[in-house]
Amino acid sequence: MRNHRWIILMMLVLALIPSAALGASRHTVYASVTSGSGSIQAVLVPGEFTVPQGQTATVVRFVHDNPATGYHSEKLGPSNIYSVNLGRYMTDAQGNPLFQLPPGQYRFVVGGHPGATGSLTYDLVP
Repeated sequence: MRNHRWIILMMLVLALIPSAALGASRHTVYASVTSGSGSIQAVLVPGEFTVPQGQTATVVRFVHDNPATGYHSEKLGPSNIYSVNLGRYMTDAQGNPLFQLPPGQYRFVVGGHPGATGSLTYDLVP
């Protein structure tokens, strides 16, 4: 049993070395959907984040949950990351979401019913 713990510990340490060696830093941004009022039933609450000049963001994890419907996804969609600078969603020519983001200001958005939430985790790499 002791050998297994040692092996697991070493695997975890080795998995972290590439990010640390590159000077990467991990960040998470959150988005949600809240209740509206009057004729507006739901309000999107985006999470805003900035990729500084000289760095690139690499998306490493995405989660979207909508408790009202039981929806759960870990697949980034074409309308989840909006570039404020470019005025468009970050997709390639075929409409697929981009996982590498250049420097700029972004909004992370999820849809659904009030109570829906999302998280986007990315590494900033020089």
